[in-house]
Amino acid sequence: MSGINLVFAVHMHQPVGNFPGVFEFATRSSYLPFLQEMDKNPDFKFGLHVSGPLWEYWRDSFPEIYDYIEKMVDRGQCEMLGGGFYEPILAVIPHSDAFAQLEMMSDFLYSKFKTRPRGIWLTERIWEPHLPGLLADSSIEFTCVDDYHFKSTGIVGDRLLRDFITENNGKTVRLFPISEDLRYSIPFAEPEKTLDILRDASSDSGNRLLVFADDAEKFGVWPGTNEWVWQKGWMKRFIEAIMSNLSWINLCSFSEWIDNYSPGERAYLPTGSYFEMSEWTLPPELSRDFHHKLESLKGENKMEEWKPFFKGGFWRNFLTKYNESNWMHKRMLYLSSNFEDDTISQAKRELFRSQCNCAYWHGVFGGLYLPHLRRGIFDSILKGENLLNSQGKLKRYEKLDIDLDGCAEVVLRNDDIQLFITPADGGKIAEIDLMKFNRNITDNLSRYSEGYHQDVGRDSGDDGETHSIHDMVGSKEEGLEDYLHYDWYNRRFLVDHIFPNNLDPGNFRKCRYRELGDFANQPYTIIEGPAEKEGVLFVKLRREGGIYLDDKEIAVKIEKTISLDTENDEIRVKYEIENKHKQQIMIHFGSESHFSLGSRDHPQVRLHFPGFAKDVLPGEIKEFEGIDGYWIEERADGFKIESSFSQGDIWMWPVETISNSESGFERIYQETSLLHHWKLTIPAGDSAKLDINWRISEI
Repeated sequence: MSGINLVFAVHMHQPVGNFPGVFEFATRSSYLPFLQEMDKNPDFKFGLHVSGPLWEYWRDSFPEIYDYIEKMVDRGQCEMLGGGFYEPILAVIPHSDAFAQLEMMSDFLYSKFKTRPRGIWLTERIWEPHLPGLLADSSIEFTCVDDYHFKSTGIVGDRLLRDFITENNGKTVRLFPISEDLRYSIPFAEPEKTLDILRDASSDSGNRLLVFADDAEKFGVWPGTNEWVWQKGWMKRFIEAIMSNLSWINLCSFSEWIDNYSPGERAYLPTGSYFEMSEWTLPPELSRDFHHKLESLKGENKMEEWKPFFKGGFWRNFLTKYNESNWMHKRMLYLSSNFEDDTISQAKRELFRSQCNCAYWHGVFGGLYLPHLRRGIFDSILKGENLLNSQGKLKRYEKLDIDLDGCAEVVLRNDDIQLFITPADGGKIAEIDLMKFNRNITDNLSRYSEGYHQDVGRDSGDDGETHSIHDMVGSKEEGLEDYLHYDWYNRRFLVDHIFPNNLDPGNFRKCRYRELGDFANQPYTIIEGPAEKEGVLFVKLRREGGIYLDDKEIAVKIEKTISLDTENDEIRVKYEIENKHKQQIMIHFGSESHFSLGSRDHPQVRLHFPGFAKDVLPGEIKEFEGIDGYWIEERADGFKIESSFSQGDIWMWPVETISNSESGFERIYQETSLLHHWKLTIPAGDSAKLDINWRISEI
């Protein structure tokens, strides 16, 4: 009689920085019911991976889950899978950090369940060819990746019904292909579909293998799945279908397979992840073309034929697609570089938390567009830096290439505030950190064009069926297409603009205007500093630029001095704008600042402008004339920012993005823009001088 071996494994994860309510919802909707159902069926073997943030949450809020898992591990039903403790992408963090995170998870599992994992869940199934060395050094024998990885090398058909062996510089690891057919049928089709897939793969020898390994969120968290899987009984029907066919289905663990079978073939896999990720990493134009071609091949039933030749980008493309992702990643690497040994201190644990992958990328799942996930990363980075700074391990000022673009950044730091300045990108401040509050107040995001924006405004409707989130199209509100605006410069702090005198504020908000100067995104030169003088840390920058009109270029020089007063916790900026033209000029100059303030209507955040009776919320659109100050009160974290400046005008508005998520298109508040602007008359050879100051204090 023919037979088939089946490995069934699930991955449970919630990212650093996610809301406690999301942890609870996912646990009650998916994780806990799944584990309870498995406990009721002791003969149903399965593999389980749980990430560190979730383990820590369960420890405090659902300790009974530990008991369920311990019971199932003890009776040999559940094989625990390891991985980086805080769910990093192993390929893009330092080797020593990756090794330590793998060891941390192994030690944790042994301390709780008296088992050390022989294999790992590979975060987002992101594979790079150097990984076998890391895994072998960590005593890891196997991992699993999508069968698409193998198909892209020409391994197709029945050849996929085994595991494989690969190596790097003589260090080996075994690789299990995850069946895409199972991944798309479980739990979205009736269990009979799974039986059909298993039956088609079975053989008389019984030595073939299919692997299902996927996110547990599809069993109750994804839209529509809780009703389908639990209320309508899909999971019960599925388990009954498998258990009633054990005469030809052999449920086994990864380790049992390895102990009983030699690897099928040697394979060398290229960089990659699951198939959908290869589309998400592409630039928007290519992403659209990729998606259209994909849909065309599916419509012609030619996708499987062409899949070995059909390849998009890979994960590291996110570091070029989104400047903010690269900056966050390089800030993490900067923190890592300041550790002198491998001791797992509290500071290093914060480093590891900052390596949690979710906030670094964007797809249907990815969280770069979610401010609270980015904040979770920066919170951990700043907690780690606070601990290192308290030990005297960080310099008060330095010049080095943090973002690894070949150009030096400048760091100014006291005990309370640190500034990261990017001369090569318009002389802006890339990051302002309030160290007492572990708060990056400039954790901003620019508005990017996305390949899926072509579908905004189109609704797939409700056909009454449960779909994979990859197949859903919907919107959380109407009219989102009216918010599709894209930025041509990085939305950092101190963006230097020269505008037409008749600039319309609405066009400015939409980034649909003509910039007359070349200062907003072009390099400045460091002409003095970084240095400290009389308790003030500073750097002086200069750009010899110009104003570009239809028929002429007017030479303009801007010098910008950025300083940090160490006694008063005050950030000061001095502008000197010199007219190098032979005639008097009239210019409309603006300095744009961005503050990340939580949400458009945050109940504990208020802005106050003199002469305006009512306090303002972060998401309001306002225009103020002839003022010389304002303040921001952030009661959630307990600080206040008081600004004073050369009298002028301010335009205020929220920067909002349109992004995709598992529940549809949504509008997300990213930051509040405050444009300080002045109309200046500067005689030939003369200069205009402007000041803007921000003083930070505790409430």
